[in-house]
Formats: sequence, C-alpha cells, structure tokens
Amino acid sequence: MPAPSLFRKFPMTCSIDALERRVGEIVAEIEGRLVATRRTLHANPELAFAEHETAALVASFLADLGIEYRAGIGKTGIAALIGSGPGRTVGIRGDMDALPIEERSGAPYASHRPGVMHACGHDAHTAIALGVAAVMARLGDDLPGRAMMIFQPAEESLNGARAMLADGLFDGIKPDVMLGYHNWPLLPAGTVGWHPDVAFASSDGFDVTITGKSGHGAHPHLAVDPVVAMAHFINEIQMIVSREIAPLAAAVVTVGRVQGGTARNQIPDSVHLEGTIRTLHPETRDHVMAALERVARGTAEGHRVACEVTFVPGVAVVRNDPAVLPVVLAAARDRLGEERVICLPQGSMGSEDFAEYSSRVPAAHLRLGSKREGLDTMLHRSDFDLDEGCIAVGAAVMSAAALRLMTA
Repeated sequence: MPAPSLFRKFPMTCSIDALERRVGEIVAEIEGRLVATRRTLHANPELAFAEHETAALVASFLADLGIEYRAGIGKTGIAALIGSGPGRTVGIRGDMDALPIEERSGAPYASHRPGVMHACGHDAHTAIALGVAAVMARLGDDLPGRAMMIFQPAEESLNGARAMLADGLFDGIKPDVMLGYHNWPLLPAGTVGWHPDVAFASSDGFDVTITGKSGHGAHPHLAVDPVVAMAHFINEIQMIVSREIAPLAAAVVTVGRVQGGTARNQIPDSVHLEGTIRTLHPETRDHVMAALERVARGTAEGHRVACEVTFVPGVAVVRNDPAVLPVVLAAARDRLGEERVICLPQGSMGSEDFAEYSSRVPAAHLRLGSKREGLDTMLHRSDFDLDEGCIAVGAAVMSAAALRLMTA
C-alpha cells in the first residue's frame, strides 16, 4: 500500500514541466560561476563556526541575485526565503564548514590555509545551494511555493543545525519539507544514490578518563599504570559490536583520540580517550552505551584504577520520509535517466546533523555521485577532491525536486 500523501494540490500559473525546462537552462548558464565559487571556497576553507569569509561570499552571491537574507543565525549561518506562491515551503540545506586536515590533493585550487581543507566537499555543497537559490530567484513569481535556502555552519561537529534552530531558524516560517544532499565519491559523477529508509546513522560521542598513580618507568610496581588499563579498555570495547550486537543490527564503535603521558620513562597519572558510537536503531544505541559502562567498571576493578565514562549526545538517524522520497526520485529520474538513479543496498554509518531537520519535518536526503576519474579517494582524506560535474547535477535535481514538492 502506498504511503498516504502528505500533500495537497495547488493551482498552477505555469506548468511544472515548463518550470523544469527552465531549471536546466538556468543551471547550464550559471554552472561556470558555481564551479568557480566552489574553487574559491576550496582554497579558503574555514572550520566550524568560523565560516566568516564563506558566509560573506554566500551573502554577496545572494545580494547579486536580489535575494533578501538573514545572516548570523547560529553564529555564521545564513537563511533566505524565495518566492511567494501558495504552495508548500521547501527547505534546502547546504553545509559550509571544512575539516582540520592538511591538504595533499595537489589541486591548483588547494587550500591556502595550513591544516584546514574541504575534505568532505562542503565547498561543493555550498555551491549547489547557491545554484538552487539562483534558479529559484530566476523563476521568481512563477514559483508555485517558497524555497527556504539554509547555508549551515558546523556540520562536521554535528551541532551547526542545532545552533541555527536554537537561534530561531524555524521560528518565523517552518518549512513543510526539507531536502538534503551529500557528494559521494563511491558513485560516478552524473548519478544519484538513495536508500529507502535510514540514510545516515545516529552518532554519539564518549569520553573516557582512566586515572592511576604516576611513577618511574623502571618501577611499575610502585605505580598504577593507566596506559595498560586504557589498552585493555580499548581491546574490550572492540568486542561489543562483534559479540553483543546482532550481525544485521549495524553498529560501529570507534576510538579516535588517545592522550596520555609526557615522557617515555614515566608512567602518567591519567590517560584520556575520545570516541564515537554509531547505530541505526535506538535499542542498539542503548545497548552499546550500557556495555561501555560495564567495561569501564571491569577495567577499574581489574586494574586498580578509576575509569570514568562520559557520553556526549550527538544526532539521531537521518530517515527518508516515504511520502517525500518518491517525489524527489521521480524528479531525479526524469532529469538523469532511470539507470543513473541508484538504489544503494545500505545506508551510511556516517552521521549527518541534517537529522535535526528530518526529525522535525518530512525530509529526503540524496547522495550525489562525485567520483573523479582516476582518483581513488574518500571523504575526510587529505587527497580528497571531487568531479565538479556533481555541482550542476545537484543544483538541477534539488531545484526540480523542490518545485515538485511545492505542489505535490
């Protein structure tokens, strides 16, 4: 049985087919500028909540289009509402922040900033959102509804969406539907990937501090070694997923940072660890957290240390709405062809703070093929780059989907 429609029909002054033909023409006309904008952003990356130059570029681009906008939402976020049609309001999110990674791509537009790069393609995401804004502005009075363009900071730290919402992003006008997207270098450019249910996993952080007793490396019996205790803890938690979680109930526990000690011949007082938990189901999330606490208690008892675990709440899963997703996929198929709209066998265990939007309004999230021919890379790598053809594809597909959702 098909999902019940969330939508009601609105009268049209211009057919959707005619508007979508104009979408293609507009995107083809502005593609060069969008690519140039992406390269400027790539060369000048900025970290979470420090996207000041990026926000200024976005504001200037919108002003050139005659679009009124609100800046400074959630520190560096920008939002704009385009159109006045009687149909639905569709939100389109583009994230703007970079990562603390030294770029080694060798691209002529590589980062000018040591230790910071767009290793996840948010520069292209911003360019895509600007392309959608340009399309919506050019369609003007013919828009059947309204587009809410959201240029969001701090997706990588998973708190940019939350900051914008806390700062009143949805207070005046709340979108009826949200659209999100992410470039995906495992799919060829010119394609779109999708999953029928959970597109991205939930993510929560955990911090662990193990405290023992410092001492000389030559006399370990006079100290209580937190390094050995931490090594035991790390090994033990690797078995939570492999031995406590059902094989088809996905979960990932990752240790990303360990700090402790100041000299090779000294046993430190304490060691600190930071990691993440990613799951697809709330009950799995709860089980992993409880298991971490149990391992901490065992480590403390077995190694004569104090072992403190603190959880850092993250984001929920991103789930595609069964009434929104078919409309988006139909727009993508009509534009790209059936064979270039690919059903992915599984969602990603990566996480997205787009979840803050999709948990509030019906939403869909697509992956845009961005694999560069001859480049074997992935997100968050120092050699990351993408096929810039994904920018025009993203702008066209998101624009067409937004138009359909305004009236579907």
